Amino acid sequence: QLPEFEGKVHHVINNAYGLQCAKTVKLINRACAVGKVCAIVCSTDKNFMVPVGGAIITSPSETIIQNIGKLYPGRANASPILDLFITLLSMGLNGYQELLTDRMRLVNRFQTKLTTLATKYNERVLVTYPWNSISFGMTLHTLSDSDLSITNGDGDTPTNDTIASSATKTKAQDEISYFGSMLFTRCVSGTRVVPTNIHKTIAAGDVQYEFEGFGSSTDEYPHPYVTMACAIGLPESELDDFFGRMEKCLKDFFVKKKKRLNKKEMERQKKEIKETLEKVTTIGKDVESLQI
Repeated sequence: QLPEFEGKVHHVINNAYGLQCAKTVKLINRACAVGKVCAIVCSTDKNFMVPVGGAIITSPSETIIQNIGKLYPGRANASPILDLFITLLSMGLNGYQELLTDRMRLVNRFQTKLTTLATKYNERVLVTYPWNSISFGMTLHTLSDSDLSITNGDGDTPTNDTIASSATKTKAQDEISYFGSMLFTRCVSGTRVVPTNIHKTIAAGDVQYEFEGFGSSTDEYPHPYVTMACAIGLPESELDDFFGRMEKCLKDFFVKKKKRLNKKEMERQKKEIKETLEKVTTIGKDVESLQI
């Protein structure tokens, strides 16, 4: 409800998982009734368990839907429509509603397991429930808390705080991104790892757009985090398997990081010993020259 922007700003809702959440559906219906909603976009893969590539676009305005439809004939692939049609015929209305009920039944179990995992690794669950019963998030502070000291060749902290701060942020980003790659290689799909302070430039023609905190919903979100979804079609056995793999991945991450830190510490000690021996040798030569 922004009268001053009437006709100037279009409101499109990215309702990726929203069809599965009754509360979200009610809020969108309310927004369509009392405010301005131009279009709602829902992913077919997230809501109907079909291959990635399709979306359902709805709108309170029939004219908008007709205009959108005119853009696609002869250009869009028909496979997503065929996949959805076959899936809906296979499940039927009762089958789909049963899947929705099963998902809601697992929400509390999903949240409990996530909270237990977060507590075990000194992280915390980002509060989204009860408004969002699908997407969940967990901070990843402990993955980048250690080994962030930036030193020069002599082991002293650089005098340029800006350079040190920038290098520290880059190191933390790399640690968080590496954890995301570990999840992927262990066949944990659907999660998204978001480091902090990511800056990205995206060009659209001759115009370049600058994004701070890229991947997050705000410029300066203070926490690196991982997101995951308790979505339709998730059986209880896969839920347990998911958290088992997530915990194993965290364990593997810290084991590898500890080995890396130990290796760096050994290299540092070797360097100190070498420098000490060189100093002793130099002192010995000075003493000999004095004796002569």
